[in-house]
Parts: sequence; structure tokens; C-alpha cells
Amino acid sequence: MKSVMDWQDLRLFLAVARHEGLTGAAKETGASPATLGRRMTSLETALNTRLFHRGASGYALTQEGGELLAAAQEMETSAAAIEAWKSDRTVSRSIRISGGYWTIRLMTDNLETYWAPSCPWRLEFLADLKKRDIARRQVDIGVRNARPEEPWLAGQKVGTVRFAIYQKTGLGADIERRWIGLVEDAANSPSGRWLQRHVRGDVLITTNEASHALSLARQGAGRVLLPTFVGGAFADLERVGEEVSELETERWLVMHHEERHRPETRQALTAIRSFLSSDPQIRP
Repeated sequence: MKSVMDWQDLRLFLAVARHEGLTGAAKETGASPATLGRRMTSLETALNTRLFHRGASGYALTQEGGELLAAAQEMETSAAAIEAWKSDRTVSRSIRISGGYWTIRLMTDNLETYWAPSCPWRLEFLADLKKRDIARRQVDIGVRNARPEEPWLAGQKVGTVRFAIYQKTGLGADIERRWIGLVEDAANSPSGRWLQRHVRGDVLITTNEASHALSLARQGAGRVLLPTFVGGAFADLERVGEEVSELETERWLVMHHEERHRPETRQALTAIRSFLSSDPQIRP
């Protein structure tokens, strides 16, 4: 039966070759000279090749041993590079989070509430309307508006998002027929579709960025539809009427059911869940 080479023997082989004997190699590797002798014999058997001339003066490489030494040194260099790469990546793991613009703005505005540089995980934010594929690890955590239906995903409910109409404080009904609308991708959001259904004829200014709609409303350019955690944060905005109940949604943290058990992901989930469950507001 053909012997199978133990790759650990190559590391020991390098030490014996460098020291030209067992004593120096034993000091480098921590293995006893007797163990090293047995492992070198095992390696020669696995390779069916004589690697050393053994004598009173030590272990001298044969021609085949010299050829193996050159190849093993390349492997040692590659292994060291991989270990360095691994070390860099394990200093802190990146947690990629996706969500709508206002949700990500909320999280970035209040970062110090749930994260610090000493945390063993880094953060990467993706703000858009795309439903990124958690199963394929496009993101680690998705902040979504419904419980996940896929069996490979897990979800934790962390609150409710409510919407209302806002305008610049003190303008009264003077701008009742002036609205700020949304176009392009933003028009396909629940807020964008509501505006098209209810006030399309009164939209005087449009933008493809919700943040720009907020800025326009604060200047008195028109009324705007906002999450209450956004509109309620600005003293120069006042709410018009009751909350828009048809736009109310749940807020869920969604992740892969296996990924959630990784220590860094679990810590991130705990911190973010605690933050979002506290019903925070963005910061003006």
C-alpha cells in the first residue's frame, strides 16, 4: 500500500535541511531528535526517495533532497503569506448591512450608540432599494420591512416604521397644493407610489434622492412624505395631519440562518437590534 505524505513533515524537513542535522532542528521545532529521525524516514518512504546522506557529521541533502528543499521553501513562503493574509482579515470581520436610504442614514447618524472601534467587527453600509441576496452572502444583515419567507433566512422584528406628511414650520395651509415628488428608482418606493396615487397633480418639484426632498421641504418649497423618525427630528418641520397608516411597515433584521451564529455577526445583531428597538431618530 502506498504511503501518504504528511504535509507537516515538510516543515520538519525544512528545519533538518537548514540545520543539517537533528539537534538544531529539534531546538527550532520543539520535536525530539528521535521524532525528527522517524518523520524524515516516513517522508522518504512516502516519496519513495532518499533525501539525506546520514552520517556522523549530520544530515546532508542528496540531489533529490536539494530539489525538494527548493520546492518546500516556495511552499513555506506561500504559507507565510497566507497566514499574514488570514491574520489581517481576522483582526476584525466586516459586517455588510443593507437597507433603505433613511434606515442607513439613521444607523450612520447614531453609529456611536451601537458600535465602537474596539468592536471585533467592522461595518459596511449599502443604502438602496435593492433586495440584495443574503443567501449568496451579498450582505450579512438586511434591514427589511417584512418577515423573511425563505426557509434559509432568519429574521428578528425590531420595530415599526410610520410615515407622515411634513412641511416647513409656520407656513400653514399656504402650501397645501405644493408637493415634492420622487422620480426614477425612488418613485418605485412605497412613498413614491403613494405620492403618485394621491398628490400627483400637485407635485411641483421632483428629485430622485429622498435627502434632497427633505432639504427642499425645510426651505418651504413644498410638502414632503417622510418616515416619522426623520420628520420628527427637525424642529423646522411640522407634521400635517395624522400618520399615513397605509404606509406603516414592520422593521426586520434579516440574515442567513447559519451566518447568525458566527460570533461577530451575533454581536452585531445584538447591538443593532438594541439600537433599532429603542425607536431612534436621525440627527439633524
